[in-house]
Amino acid sequence: MPFVLKHDITSQIFTCRLINNYQLAYYGTKFWNEEDEARSDYPDFLRSQAIDEAERWQLYELSDNELKLCNVKLKNDPRLILLWDEEKQKMIVSTSPLKS
Repeated sequence: MPFVLKHDITSQIFTCRLINNYQLAYYGTKFWNEEDEARSDYPDFLRSQAIDEAERWQLYELSDNELKLCNVKLKNDPRLILLWDEEKQKMIVSTSPLKS
């Protein structure tokens, strides 16, 4: 099952520009397939994305289907953000005024 980054205060799921298997850029959900790899890589990854508060982001395990829905809901649009609703155990998409 994939691991993503979830902000511990806002429950936002980390999204950014990524490169797919066909070497095409897209806006999606950053994930790792293995927990050990995620634990060792995510602090450096956040620094590479100019995120200073790495301690605010925690690993969160999603199902493969939940991860696919994340990227479908984003519609390759960097103005959108994903929030994890703990109560309903589902993803919510929102518009972010901070991203362009």
